[in-house]
Amino acid sequence: MSGMKRRYDYEEEDGYRDFRPRYPKRQRLPPVVQLCKDMLPDIRTIGESVKAFEEDIKFLSEAIINEFGNDEYFNNALLSTFNALILEQPHKQPAIALLTMVVSSGNQAAGKNIINHFYGKLKQWINASVDDEFEVTSNETGPWNKVKLTLRFLSMLTPIVPISDVIGLYYKFFELAIALKRAGTGKRNPLSEAIYTNTLLNIPYLFFYNKESDELKSKVSELISFVENNYVVETVDLSLTKEYNKNLPYQPIQWVEVVLSNVKNALANDMDELRNLFPDYQHILVATNTGQGFNDPLIMPDVEKLLPFSGLDKGLGSVDSMWKTPRTAFQVYLPNVVGDFSTVVPITTYTGMLFDDITVDIVESLEFNRHEVARQVVTLDLYFKPGIFTEPGLSVAQLLAQHNESPELSTYKIEDLAIENILGLIFKLPTVTQSFAYFYTLLVEICQNSPKAIAPVFGRAFRLFYNNLDNMDHELKMRYLDWFSIQMSNFNFSWKWNEWEQDSIAFSKSFYNPKITFAKNLIRKELRLTSNRPDVEDSLTPEFKQYLDASYIPRDKLRNYYQSFFTNFEIDPEIIKDNTLIFKNQSFPFHEKVTSILDYFHKPPSDKNVGELESILKDIQESNGSIISDFNKFAITLLIQALVFSGNRSLSHANKYISDAKNDLVTILGKIELPNETKEQWITEAVLRYWNCNSQNGFLITDSFKHNELITAKSILSFSFDELDGQNLGLVDATSIESTFRTLTEMALQQTSDFSVFEFVFERLVTISNETIYQLGTSEEIVAPIVDNESTFDDDELARLDLMWKYECAMGFIKSILRKYSDEYSILLDKFRSGIDQTVSHEPTKKQLIQWFDEIREL
Repeated sequence: MSGMKRRYDYEEEDGYRDFRPRYPKRQRLPPVVQLCKDMLPDIRTIGESVKAFEEDIKFLSEAIINEFGNDEYFNNALLSTFNALILEQPHKQPAIALLTMVVSSGNQAAGKNIINHFYGKLKQWINASVDDEFEVTSNETGPWNKVKLTLRFLSMLTPIVPISDVIGLYYKFFELAIALKRAGTGKRNPLSEAIYTNTLLNIPYLFFYNKESDELKSKVSELISFVENNYVVETVDLSLTKEYNKNLPYQPIQWVEVVLSNVKNALANDMDELRNLFPDYQHILVATNTGQGFNDPLIMPDVEKLLPFSGLDKGLGSVDSMWKTPRTAFQVYLPNVVGDFSTVVPITTYTGMLFDDITVDIVESLEFNRHEVARQVVTLDLYFKPGIFTEPGLSVAQLLAQHNESPELSTYKIEDLAIENILGLIFKLPTVTQSFAYFYTLLVEICQNSPKAIAPVFGRAFRLFYNNLDNMDHELKMRYLDWFSIQMSNFNFSWKWNEWEQDSIAFSKSFYNPKITFAKNLIRKELRLTSNRPDVEDSLTPEFKQYLDASYIPRDKLRNYYQSFFTNFEIDPEIIKDNTLIFKNQSFPFHEKVTSILDYFHKPPSDKNVGELESILKDIQESNGSIISDFNKFAITLLIQALVFSGNRSLSHANKYISDAKNDLVTILGKIELPNETKEQWITEAVLRYWNCNSQNGFLITDSFKHNELITAKSILSFSFDELDGQNLGLVDATSIESTFRTLTEMALQQTSDFSVFEFVFERLVTISNETIYQLGTSEEIVAPIVDNESTFDDDELARLDLMWKYECAMGFIKSILRKYSDEYSILLDKFRSGIDQTVSHEPTKKQLIQWFDEIREL
């Protein structure tokens, strides 16, 4: 028997006990649960395989016909899956509608149940729109957006739902939009525009499975006439929310002003556009039945009850909130840039508007599944009629050759459409709908999935924004910088820098030229994003290596800062090194005392006595006071830099040291009889000069001093906008600008009644503008001219251009803060208005500020 496995049949009666470990038997799932596990994934991916689509409809409908109504678990699981697809992947709605109608032909009760389930959902979302307790999650698009999508689904069911019932819903929504508009006090009503546009956008879906119905055509014609005669579109042009301040690369188009003509054109010429847009599944829709109307009438909320929510500014959801300000089409891939054609479907067509709408809905509603979003948005064309888009991944050169050879073929690229809409969300003003991290990583993932196809699409966007940096909104320059730097860091910092070399050669001496400041900020940001500096250095051409110095202020100015503390004592510039406490260098006669200060900060809090620290400072003053020009300023600077040096390993490390030393610093600062503003400025400057090599760290650490109440927000902002030798880093340095926005955002979140910080920033920027106007010596409107990088300028001409760029930068900053913090600035408007005649004498500037004041009330 050796080597053979023996089998024993022991019985308990024989006295045998089995000591083998007992494992629970794998329980067999109930049949209905197993059915759902097998079937629901197929429903979720329906339409992703065009070849299998008809077969999927056949088998899925048979299963639903047989099972629906037999088990509550199955019913709920199916309806939940349908609902998720209808709201999160609206491009799959036609498949779900078809499935519903095929099911209805074999199980009328199931069809009626599905119809009225979604009719109930429609009512649920409408009721949620006036619910103060409505819960908003990150992927919540908003009740009115869900109403749009649910109505779209019901609209496709006209073969089995009485046409009059469905058309009746449309009248209800249009009547509500009209009533909301009329109930306003002359101001734009965001909800009215959203309902009007969304409802019109759904009308063509009534014909998806019912193109030949004369009754439907007649009723839709009457519906559109009703809308035309009763809803007057009045657009509001807000300069505060424009992506570009001047020389717009395209004319902005608001959705509300083109949606009606788009729909009418789609229905014209025997619905030629729709026949080329919607796939024809009519042959699958075999035996349908009619008469399955809705259970009860649709009741809309009273207009009075809805008005408080109609501004869409109460956190109702990401897509609903996009209507708070006029919803404008964002364009990146402009017509005729790469050839005599466009690569995206124009927003002035129904097809273009629908694709934009669906893409945004996918990106916003599936935020919890970035991988799925990255896949769906670039395969959207599979769910529509072939031929709308050109072959995926086709390069612009190939597209141009194809167009020249066969002009009748489509030049629209699905990749361009997807990327343009995601960039539109990144560049959304006044606020973004999701965290920037989501959008940035989504774009990275799309590119990683298909780098050869997507990288050139990104490159064309990079170029458009770069070429318009002179005109771009101040805040959007920062968003562009973030996106570009993150994209580069994920792709080995590779970029064709030689394309920008002529700009650098022409304007490298400029301090405020937008393209030069962008290049400097981009290189510095890339250096911060990697621990391997050679990666960035190797990517740069020789022309751009001059910007590799990440110092906040130049080395000579930093030397002057440290030299200002001493008289009759010269500092050797060579001892000024990054991340090093200069005062502990042995060339200083008090360096041993500085070491004692560091030892003190390293002690546990329980072993510290502030008297010891005061004694060290007293010894330094007594022994070396004769070479120190202002001992109070020196003492504060020495303590702060010693503290920052002690905690320079990480931000959390720095926070710990600052927190531990807080009481000691309060004691010592309290004994210096000077205004707090002066002491706070010295602290802020000490931190930023220590972290001169990495000002982002410096500003983040000043935040820690602020949170420990050792300095105020105003002291950080005052430092940022202080001029050094006529140069204002607060206008152009990315880390300083980020700090300003971060500080103001924190103040806004505190919802304090103290608006002095907001007032300070506005007044400081106005002062900078006034001083620049005075230097320019003009009463005319100041608009920096479009300059060619092949032009040559003498020093005086370049200096004047620089002042113009500085003025535009300051005014652009004002525009951004008024928009971004409109709630806070709206409280200060009366004060600003009453004082503007005294503070601003330049009429064009005054006129611009007053216009922005007026527009704040629309935000």
